[in-house]
Parts: sequence; structure tokens; C-alpha cells
Amino acid sequence: MKGISRINSGSSGWLVRVYRNEKTIAKFFSDGMFGGQEKSLLTAQNYYRQIQQAHPAEPKMPFREKPLRNNKSGYNGICETFKRNRKGEQIPCWSVTWAAPPRKPHCKSFPFHDTYERRQTLKEAILFRKQRETEILKRLQKRKKQ
Repeated sequence: MKGISRINSGSSGWLVRVYRNEKTIAKFFSDGMFGGQEKSLLTAQNYYRQIQQAHPAEPKMPFREKPLRNNKSGYNGICETFKRNRKGEQIPCWSVTWAAPPRKPHCKSFPFHDTYERRQTLKEAILFRKQRETEILKRLQKRKKQ
């Protein structure tokens, strides 16, 4: 049962948890207060349904809007890495990743050689990533219309 967990330490009962807008709504339904395990479960399920109706889930974006904390480029889905040529030498590059529905991962690299070229290729990588995001959103809108 999603959002409902059994607790058997100290006092026994059911714990309801719903996550909305970076907040947690939680309530404990004790077996002793609600007349046994089955009755407390039914009460917890009813409460869960009420919370779901009162606080409907917002649709999620198919990709992150903010970069992760450990992201050093400052842009979502773009990281600085390297590729190897046929001689085994490292060539620095920006790597752009995205997942097109149905969650198939893709990657494209933008190699560079000096500081000026590094800035230019970063701009190209950002533009490429934004194009992929708009394509993904268009596909999802088409699916919703069908």
C-alpha cells in the first residue's frame, strides 16, 4: 500500500505519509485507539484517500529543473568530462545527457581544446540540451492530447 506503513515498535499501528511540495503530511493510527489492526488500517486508508483528494499531486517534469548539488557546470544534464582518441589521449569535452520517453538514455559530447573554445562549446551544449528538453515536452503534450 503506497503511503501506508505498518509500525510494530512501542505502540503498534499504521503510519500514513504523503509528500507534497517538499513537505510531508504524516499521521499515525494506533491499533489501541481505533479498535484493532484491521480497523486502524481502514481508518488509515480513508485518511490517505482524503489527503490525496485535498492535496492532489502536481504533474512532474520529465527532467530535473534544478541541477544536482554536485553539478559543477551549473546546468542540468551537462558535465565536463573527457573522451579518448585512437591513441588513447584524453580530449576534454562537455557531455550532454537526456532521457527521451520512454526513458531511453542518450548522450552527446562537445569536445574542446582551449579556454575560449571551452566557453563556446558550453554554449553549444546548453543550446543542444534546451532543444532536447523542448522536444521531450512536445512529445508529452502530443501523448496527452491523444
